[in-house]
Amino acid sequence: MTITSDQAAQAPTLWNRQVAKIYRKRWLIWFVAVLSHSIGLFHRAAMGPMADRIMADFGITAVAFGSLGAVYFYVYAAMQIPSGTLADTIGPRKIITMGLLFTTAGTVVMGLAPTFGVLYFGRILVSFGASVAWLSVLKVIMSWFRSREVGTVTGLSGAINNTGQLLAATPLALLIMAIGWRMSFVTAAGMSLTVAILNWFILKDDPTKAGLPSIAEAEGRVSAAVDTEERSLSVRERMSRVISNKRIWPLFMVCMGTYGAYSAFFLNWYVIYLMQTYGLARDYAATFALASALGSIVGTSSLGYISDRIRSRSIPIRFATGTSLTCLLIMALWNGGKPPIEAHWLLAFLIGSGIGAMSVSFATVRNVARPEVRGMTGGVINMGAFIGAAAVQPLFGHFLDSGWTGEMLNGVRHYPVEAFQQGLLLCCALMALGFLGALLMKEPLRKAG
Repeated sequence: MTITSDQAAQAPTLWNRQVAKIYRKRWLIWFVAVLSHSIGLFHRAAMGPMADRIMADFGITAVAFGSLGAVYFYVYAAMQIPSGTLADTIGPRKIITMGLLFTTAGTVVMGLAPTFGVLYFGRILVSFGASVAWLSVLKVIMSWFRSREVGTVTGLSGAINNTGQLLAATPLALLIMAIGWRMSFVTAAGMSLTVAILNWFILKDDPTKAGLPSIAEAEGRVSAAVDTEERSLSVRERMSRVISNKRIWPLFMVCMGTYGAYSAFFLNWYVIYLMQTYGLARDYAATFALASALGSIVGTSSLGYISDRIRSRSIPIRFATGTSLTCLLIMALWNGGKPPIEAHWLLAFLIGSGIGAMSVSFATVRNVARPEVRGMTGGVINMGAFIGAAAVQPLFGHFLDSGWTGEMLNGVRHYPVEAFQQGLLLCCALMALGFLGALLMKEPLRKAG
């Protein structure tokens, strides 16, 4: 039974006990929800360490492989507004579990695929399943945590999420070398199914589903009646409120530039670039991708915390996007796109840390959108990230194929550094768009609560 604030005034001791229960329950609920999105980030980055194996086994070009990576982002982008609506209406528990089951099925299909067409279909299933997780995680955060905690918890969520990307670097490369890329996918399917079961039995959409007062009620900010009225809005009304909010569009640009540039290179081509440009072994090249994943963990967790501490969203976002743009330009222009290999440790780490701009952008939703449309608002912003990624990945592959000189190595096309440089410059242009969005941001009102 939910206790109202009027009842709380008459029974403060019981009210305090109920509020205390919220704080005990929320961390486990939050953690299992975040694990669901970690699975999605694993799959986003998983194609990189196995790119040459897949290209050789199916006899495909860089453009075809780029389209395999891009379809993830096409599906993800298309699902963001529906995902936000589903998170606002059906609730995170059912949506996350359903998504993980689709991801599990798609991963098995990819591991057993006899043709490139079947592999592509499996990737679509994985993409569909992964696309619904993050906005439901944000809904859980906004339902279980106070406004002054949202930036920090969103950042911590990003840090845990990126352990999925971390696992898709050196650990996945070693697993591929041990059991092959097909059995690696089957292993990943088992992980997805396990997380789906955890979410079904542990996750609660909000405190009221656990018989507790909502965070808003606990802080005395809104009544249950108002909350019920807000839930009755139609999809059209929600969409109208989101699109008319001018403050979300700079955030859209930030996410489009930041994640579009990062995913196009680091999640698909970075390991192959290092192997072919510097002659590195697969496992050693993957350690540089690992450095970028560690950077993203540090960036998402620290920038969210800093944002809450200094009560500013725009300053951390501008710092992160500016740093990423600078490092990408250095990587693209230094020595014709081939900086000293030692420099890649720092460059990869700093560019990875720039992903923290996205976590702060999502935390900003709490400041610029009303509760009834926060899920959909987050969906629109997140859609920008995946539109950028989906558009750039095939173009990156086109630059590689256009610059190919005909050289083959172990049945795989070997691309010159000049071709990779053209792709890197494309990423720089997209990152510049993200930095422009950061400059156009208006600081949300600074509230103590």
